[in-house]
Amino acid sequence: MVQLRKWPPLLKLDGAQPQASYRQIVEGLVAAISEGRLRPGTPLPGTREMARLLNVNRKTVILAYEEAQTKGWLETVQRRGTFVSQQLAAGTQVEHSVAQPFALALPEAPAVAYFAANELAAAQQGRPGALFIDNGACDHRLLPQAVLHRYYRNALRSSFASNSVRHGSDCSSRYLRTALADMLRHNRGLNVGVEHICLTQGMQMSLHLVASVLLKPGDVVLVERLSYPPAWEIFRQLGARLVTVELDDEGCRVDQLEAICRLHPVRMLYITPHHQFPTTVSLPAGRRQRLLELARQHDFCVVEEDYDYEYHVAGRPYLPLASDRQQRHVIYIGSLSKALGSTFRCSFIVAPAEVTQVLERRATLNLGQGDAVMQRMLAELINDGELKKHLRRVNREYRRRRETLLACLRDAFGEQITVREPEGGLALWVRFADAIDVDRLVRKAQELDLVVRSGRQFSPFGHAENALRLGFASLDADEIRRAVQRLAQAARAM
Repeated sequence: MVQLRKWPPLLKLDGAQPQASYRQIVEGLVAAISEGRLRPGTPLPGTREMARLLNVNRKTVILAYEEAQTKGWLETVQRRGTFVSQQLAAGTQVEHSVAQPFALALPEAPAVAYFAANELAAAQQGRPGALFIDNGACDHRLLPQAVLHRYYRNALRSSFASNSVRHGSDCSSRYLRTALADMLRHNRGLNVGVEHICLTQGMQMSLHLVASVLLKPGDVVLVERLSYPPAWEIFRQLGARLVTVELDDEGCRVDQLEAICRLHPVRMLYITPHHQFPTTVSLPAGRRQRLLELARQHDFCVVEEDYDYEYHVAGRPYLPLASDRQQRHVIYIGSLSKALGSTFRCSFIVAPAEVTQVLERRATLNLGQGDAVMQRMLAELINDGELKKHLRRVNREYRRRRETLLACLRDAFGEQITVREPEGGLALWVRFADAIDVDRLVRKAQELDLVVRSGRQFSPFGHAENALRLGFASLDADEIRRAVQRLAQAARAM
């Protein structure tokens, strides 16, 4: 016999709800069954009795029972009544009427040691005096805040006035791509128009987008022996096979690249030729030309990441590989985040028009609509020369900080380190004598509230590298001095 006193707590109807009463009954029954409060095989009150209990018309209950039965939640047995379906026993019965958490069998996400330093730096932020020597980020404190406020306010006003913030509008995107195309033609020698530019929201997003279009599992991707960890982790996750190319004092060993191409059908080369990441070396003209010849000869794609073109010290910067008018094998990735800080998520991919169309379709599917107001603001900063003015000002300050770091390192470590002064960029590659174990040095520095990455983290296969990449731009002169003092203290403590 059904214990009728149990039913009012299980099913409650809310007259204020716009939903029909029979639908509320169905959903109440489904919830009770799913949560284990009604077990498979449990008998339900007859339609007359349920109607009386819930104070509704009997036809409402009949309609609810019929729908729940149609969907497999209930079953009717002739001359016996209506029951919770026994077919649900494997899927919904729960011990002690307590719903168990739903669990997904997910693949384990790969641990990337490179990101551990970011997590450590975030964890120590609340501690007074804690320091983080990053890989070469800009200093947000030097941004022209009043200018940015004014340009964002104007962009917001004009975007609303022109109705260009509505979802799916291409207006702001095209406006920014036009400004970027002008900048790339005049400053970097790229022969591009708006049809060659795809916008993204970060360098890693750009890399993933390009790689997902180009690669299939098993493809051979060449990376330099030391390179950017998120890049090669992206390639691995897409099923690519990584092959490393050695580095020397002039950057990528193009002669070795040629030998590898004879052994493997290479699909892609990922390279940072302007200021090699992490060693900061600039690839000389002769090697650049030979690299492009090999790309044509062996028909592989060169993905050129140019993460800090704006910062150069010695003479004029090299033009990108993508500026070569004869090439059709280079996809160029750049960003405004090194100029304006990581808050401004704007990166761009430059490729042949037919490739850009494919990238745009993939980006629209995966990334959706960009920030229309931010895009308009960035375009105006470029068009009005404000971005160029800001870069000219901070470049002077960053050069001073670079000299401060060099002087402090030489005073603290003397002949125990080797530093090749780079032609540009926002970091130094510092190699330590064998007497100093850099992995231990990094751990000791953490005890002194100084976070710095070990050189090992830049090796795709985790090989030891007795060097550090030390960014100087995000720290002021006093912070640089204190950071080097702690690094030296850590070395002495070893």
